[in-house]
Amino acid sequence: MVFLGRRVELDARPGYGRIILGDWVHIGDGTALRAHEGTLRVGEKAVFGRHAIVNSYLDVEIGPSALIADYVYIGDFDHRSDDVERPIKDQGIVKTPVRIGAGSWLGVKATVLRGCAVGDGAVVGANSVVTRHVPPYAVVAGAPARVVADRQAAHAIAEKTRAALADIEVKTARAARAHAADGRD
Repeated sequence: MVFLGRRVELDARPGYGRIILGDWVHIGDGTALRAHEGTLRVGEKAVFGRHAIVNSYLDVEIGPSALIADYVYIGDFDHRSDDVERPIKDQGIVKTPVRIGAGSWLGVKATVLRGCAVGDGAVVGANSVVTRHVPPYAVVAGAPARVVADRQAAHAIAEKTRAALADIEVKTARAARAHAADGRD
């Protein structure tokens, strides 16, 4: 089952493009998924906000449980522009696959350009432009996007705090039982 908002565009060019949607994918109002010549694969439980655009001329893969916020753009192609004597529109395009990892989050108005891979569990900040690979569990921001944090390191630090709090709870419960056993209620 797939959930489609209003005015969603699913456009696979006959004979050239394919769109493959996993189970429980949610696609928000006004979002456009276009497979002009390539394959666009969306893993199960991925969620698209409103007015996101994905263009595939070669191969775009969005992993399971990825979160694609409002107005995100993902494209696996670019226009050639090296010949200054010809209009850019007449120079063709360059295609390179794009990968968006499982459980990742692309913030509002983020852009992922051709040839980039966003690792599993990574976060791309709002308005960021991804121009190179993003490591798994990294947090990136800016234009061009740069690593600003590491979710795994933050989780490891928080784990120490959780362990300390759990130890305090154990000691508090032990003290409460001892206090109750002494009959000092």
